[in-house]
Amino acid sequence: MKIYYFNITPLRNKKLFDTKMQDIDRIRVEKIEKFSKTGDKLRCMGAGLLLNYIRHQYHIAGELLTDKFGKPYFSGSDIHFNLSHSGGYVIIAVSEEKIGIDIQRMKQDKHRIAEKNFLPSECRYINEIEDEAVMQQRFCEIWTMKEAYLKNIGIGLRKPLNSFEISFEGRTPQIIGKKEYRFIQLKIDENYMVAICAGVEDKEFQIQEVTL
Repeated sequence: MKIYYFNITPLRNKKLFDTKMQDIDRIRVEKIEKFSKTGDKLRCMGAGLLLNYIRHQYHIAGELLTDKFGKPYFSGSDIHFNLSHSGGYVIIAVSEEKIGIDIQRMKQDKHRIAEKNFLPSECRYINEIEDEAVMQQRFCEIWTMKEAYLKNIGIGLRKPLNSFEISFEGRTPQIIGKKEYRFIQLKIDENYMVAICAGVEDKEFQIQEVTL
């Protein structure tokens, strides 16, 4: 498993942005043009550039398609990948096995919506420490792990986040009743929490920053 991430900040330079628009496919260009907010345009562009990088790295010639649940894949390729973005970063995980990844920027007071989305045991894990920064991080830990799992199995948020439980009682977080999965947790730039949901056989990973 390899993880690649890209800081979209340089794309705020209009000249560079316009130049890179020529490097991505027509469908993504049309998608970018539909966004009204600059941040959305930059993240969409960053995703396209990161996918191009993956194509080159893994010599993928197939077309980028989506399955019935909207999960992207490359036709004619055995490579599995999953992409996520938040704030100033786009990140992608690549593996020979099914994979899911999620990144979230930690924001103040975001943890207060936990009760609407998480189970009581998960809320206790967040609230057992009164430090606001720790609570925010723990909220993002759970949120990213849950999304990464749902993206791994290919259904996204079509399944409620409170329909399965993450236990923190062992050495590492574990989905109750789903021992065939494991989580990798990372922080990028101190403000971004990342979770990867992989199969237990997918034991090693490398992480690399991609630059323009």
